[in-house]
Amino acid sequence: MYTMSEPQELLSRVNQDVLIEIIEVLRRTGGLHELSQTSRRVRAACMPILFRQCFRIIQVPLPDPRTFMPHSLWLHVQSLVLQDDCPDRLAFHSLRYTDNRIICGALSEPLLNQGLSGMPLLRSVTIYQRGEEPHGLSWPALRAVMSHPVIREFTLDRLHFCPVLRPSDELHVDSLAPLDTFRYLFRTPERLSFIPESRAPKPNFDDETAALDAVLGALHNTLKVLYLLSEVVPVRAISQHPWPCLRRLVLRGKPSEALVSSLLSTISHIQTLRSLVLKFSPIENTRRGVLWLGNAVAAFPCPALEEFVLTYPDPEDQTFAHLPPTLLSLSLCCWHHLYHDFLDTNRSSGLPYGLGFSLLLNSSALRLMLHRAHTPLLVRLTLEYRAGDGDEELLDHISRSYPQLTYLKFIRYRRRNTDEVPVEHIAHALTPLSRLYELKLHLDLPEMPMRGVTLMYGIRGGYSTAELKRFRVVVNETADLFARELGSSVRFLSILTPTAHPSCWACFEVIHRRAVPKDD
Repeated sequence: MYTMSEPQELLSRVNQDVLIEIIEVLRRTGGLHELSQTSRRVRAACMPILFRQCFRIIQVPLPDPRTFMPHSLWLHVQSLVLQDDCPDRLAFHSLRYTDNRIICGALSEPLLNQGLSGMPLLRSVTIYQRGEEPHGLSWPALRAVMSHPVIREFTLDRLHFCPVLRPSDELHVDSLAPLDTFRYLFRTPERLSFIPESRAPKPNFDDETAALDAVLGALHNTLKVLYLLSEVVPVRAISQHPWPCLRRLVLRGKPSEALVSSLLSTISHIQTLRSLVLKFSPIENTRRGVLWLGNAVAAFPCPALEEFVLTYPDPEDQTFAHLPPTLLSLSLCCWHHLYHDFLDTNRSSGLPYGLGFSLLLNSSALRLMLHRAHTPLLVRLTLEYRAGDGDEELLDHISRSYPQLTYLKFIRYRRRNTDEVPVEHIAHALTPLSRLYELKLHLDLPEMPMRGVTLMYGIRGGYSTAELKRFRVVVNETADLFARELGSSVRFLSILTPTAHPSCWACFEVIHRRAVPKDD
């Protein structure tokens, strides 16, 4: 019979490299905490793994910035995530830590400067808020983070980047760390805030652009990944610097027409770019314009591009006729996908996909756009469109033109005033894709339930339990049909459904041409 000391003795004789491997396995399976309590040696070995990723909620300015995390952990932290929960960001709170609601007083320069200074292994810092209230970090606070010499990744998520420059702020950037990843992003096209727009403080986009211009001017030699809010893209910094390492550029938000029309010429000198992601939201239910019209540019600026994402593509855009044959991943869709409007709406609205439905390309326009592009090496494809007279030709083009596809996200909306969805025909049309490994589907099935009437602001109505059960049967049958048709290659299937909370996707594994639910 084993005693408590025997497993401890066995662990003490384990080679250190083997022990680290055991710890890594237990970290992934959730047993690391118990192991860390077995012996002092094991606990010491667990510390760098247990605490290499740390999370902290910041609600108030700390009296001593060095106490925001136990000092014994500092030497182990490699990735730090800070959630800004400052009460000043909410309109129904009186100001406590700042004189300007849009500037966070809790995440201050002393906290970030002194708090990070004792973390020699720190590589990544993420600062975010859960909502999207108009709130952000001051220039001194941002500079304190980005000047920490060992970090290489900085992410500002749903918080504004220097939304106001104070008279005392000077845009000195001499001491910035050589970052290789800089992300400044918001998650949704619409800012999700509880503050009424009439009362919400407004960020100064000119100040944000000026601060970003200074920062990116200092980082252009080292950055490999760059995410920016499109309202504040510093065009001068991007167009005037060489960017020798930049491989991924992501722009999200509501760009000006001038930015859209000049973008390709702005990045024409960045030959290293491999991924270009443009998630532009529409304005007043019109598209944002075209990237390439007439003689705007002489040639596509990214000759080795491998990923291209464009929301609300315009049939007049000549970009597609000039995409390089190196392209491996293409996404032409909405942002966000219109099916989110379906899931968030109620029966009384009469607009299950909202006004954005009119901006969707029909199947004929989408096929013509794809036909202009010569991209035979595509392995990933995402399409969002509405059914039309060109459905047959579009499906035929997909199956013939992209023989290397391993991933397809296929979002098709029915014509208005019809319940017809040719599920079997769609499945059969995709059978030539012999390398297809994963398929995600939204076919706008008429049986898909809608939410009930919204009870009050911010609380959505629920689904009928009976409708959910009936629809799950339809989803399972649809998955089985695709598994039978595509089972020789497809391994994973997903179908959009409100029954698969919280992901909204019912996931299946294809085994012997049967779709087996992964949540069973």
